[in-house]
Amino acid sequence: MHFIRLCAAAFTAACLAGPAPAGPSDAPSAGALDLRRAIERALAYDPGLKAGGLAVEAAEGRKIQAGLSPNPEATVEVEDSLGTGGYRGFSRTQTTLQISQLFELGGKRDRRVAAAVATRDVARADAEVARLDVMARTADAFVGVLAAQRRLAIAEDRLKRTATLVPAFKRQAEAGASPKVEVSRGQVAADLARIEAGRAKAALETARRNLASQWGASRLDFREVVGNLDTVSAPPPLSNVIADLDRNPRLLRWNALATQRTAELGVQRSLATPDLTVGIGPRRYSESNDTGVVFSLSMPIPVSNRNQGGIIEARKELEKTGQDRAAARDELYRGLSDAYGDLSTAWDEIGQLRNSVLPSAGEALRGIQAGYGQGRFGVIDLLDAQGTLSEAEGRYGDALAAYHRAVARIEGLSGRPLTRLNSSSSN
Repeated sequence: MHFIRLCAAAFTAACLAGPAPAGPSDAPSAGALDLRRAIERALAYDPGLKAGGLAVEAAEGRKIQAGLSPNPEATVEVEDSLGTGGYRGFSRTQTTLQISQLFELGGKRDRRVAAAVATRDVARADAEVARLDVMARTADAFVGVLAAQRRLAIAEDRLKRTATLVPAFKRQAEAGASPKVEVSRGQVAADLARIEAGRAKAALETARRNLASQWGASRLDFREVVGNLDTVSAPPPLSNVIADLDRNPRLLRWNALATQRTAELGVQRSLATPDLTVGIGPRRYSESNDTGVVFSLSMPIPVSNRNQGGIIEARKELEKTGQDRAAARDELYRGLSDAYGDLSTAWDEIGQLRNSVLPSAGEALRGIQAGYGQGRFGVIDLLDAQGTLSEAEGRYGDALAAYHRAVARIEGLSGRPLTRLNSSSSN
């Protein structure tokens, strides 16, 4: 599945992607980083994905080996030599050179090949699921950095607004227009805002390190990430999210495993059929200097061992795969439902904050600022209004981050971009 291209069709490009950094695709950028580039770097680095690729290649080797026929076997037998009496030395020796070939019966080779092909398909399915996990994890970390950048900007803006008020409070107090305690209140608010800005800066550094770790970077090799958290759209219906659940890459992996288990059961059943070994070769009689031809046929007699245990084991493994797939399907449904619930909650919160809370908080601050200059409001009113607006802005940024993280989870679990899920709505 070309998930980078799919992500580009969804939030990974439409909502978050920015201009790609200049330079070769494998060169680290010390500047801005967009989500597409972050995902490409994570996919190129991830050791788990490389291990998955090697597993596919190993399965290809197993497929080749499964299709090979047994090698012929050469046997040399020397009889009637180095004995006693007339059998001393080699004068009456019988020497036989025989070439034997094992013929596999019961369709063993074809079933081995089928099992090897199914094993390769399971490895490919596992690698695809691992790709989805890496991309979802990287997208989540990327959103974390975007959100942390936004929180730091809000905290620094609050610090700037609060700090600019302190000199004005001092001038008013010195002129006797307001009590000196208001200066202390303003200073406390500025100090708290400074602490909050420091915490936001530290959180941003942590988020940046978390993102850089997705491609194994031991140091930060980008200055900032670029994207637009504000670009959101109404969630699709839950029925669209869980539609075609059985074609989900995470469940197709279990279908491939069931095919593998079925093929392995066929292999075990074929082992119940004994193989035939045919041999032919010349025999030389030293005493008469004559030569004869020796033929041989051999086959095990399946009296007690008919591979009953192997067949039972393979059959139960196949039955277990069906139950494991059902459990995986239930878990996938719960994961998609939980992510959808987070998405819907974030969407509702974004709407309330964007349409009501933020405009009201901004209007209140502007009114109190105007009234403060006219002496109708005090310092506490002004600081509270600024704090309320900053808190609302922070909540809005958190809701946006929660929205995009939920999108990343849904896309990672479903293997389909959210825009495609939305476009399948009947509304």
